[in-house]
Amino acid sequence: MRTKLFMLFPLAGLAVAVIGVPASQGADPFVAGGPSSRMVALDRTSSDRALGRAFDLRRALGLGGTRQTIARLDDRFDHRVYDEVVSFDAHGREVALTRLDTNGALLLAIRLGWSSGSGRPISADAAAGKAAAIVGAAGLTVGGTSEVHPSQGAGGWVVRWPRIVDGVPVRGDGLRVTVWSDGSFHALAREERPLAGRPATVMTSEAARSIGLRIVAARFGAGADALGVNAVEQAWVASNDTWDPARPDAPDGSLRLAWIVRLQSTGPLAERMRMLEFWLDAGDGALIGGDIAE
Repeated sequence: MRTKLFMLFPLAGLAVAVIGVPASQGADPFVAGGPSSRMVALDRTSSDRALGRAFDLRRALGLGGTRQTIARLDDRFDHRVYDEVVSFDAHGREVALTRLDTNGALLLAIRLGWSSGSGRPISADAAAGKAAAIVGAAGLTVGGTSEVHPSQGAGGWVVRWPRIVDGVPVRGDGLRVTVWSDGSFHALAREERPLAGRPATVMTSEAARSIGLRIVAARFGAGADALGVNAVEQAWVASNDTWDPARPDAPDGSLRLAWIVRLQSTGPLAERMRMLEFWLDAGDGALIGGDIAE
């Protein structure tokens, strides 16, 4: 799918310390094709605090490294300012990266490079236990039951605690830990974006389905018969420009409660587009974004 469905551990923006770059440089909206983040000013007090927090996390998680650099970055795609700390070994190689919000809360910690694991492979249940211990060591708390599945490509396990608000999943948010096949730490990422207010009145799933079918008919004409609804469900989502190129290139900074109308394609259309989604504002039914699986 095209949208960021909890994309884990993006590494764009590795940087060294920067002092005195005007913060206003990061205020422009993101434009597709351009850089997503810019360095902004970082005062010495904030720098020292972030480095201290990163040092504590490095010890707690076993990230390694003998030297650290820091930069404050304004990510215009994700609407966030964060401090990024890169750790180097004695040979000058990057071995770990930590991202903290400006209050020192952990956003990302990752041990760079690939590992085959030095011990015996562990089970899914053991991976869940390892991940819970890692979360605790990082000073974080989680609730609910974790989801565990094999890590695609990297090997090992992915353990995720999705974020649920008012019984509705928040797409892309939650806490995610990856461990190598032997249970050793690979990475941890936390995402918790602001939510817009819940609509005073939420339309029914039947109403959302009807709106979705009308949109299909208007956009696909005679080809609408090749698309059938296979799910109508609620989620908190960040509106995007999938169905309206005039919208900003970056997803919205706050998430809205929406009905997701998912349609499966058949016939020749399925060769170009397997599935698509219309995201409808849960209150007024306005089309606020969507997704396409090609």
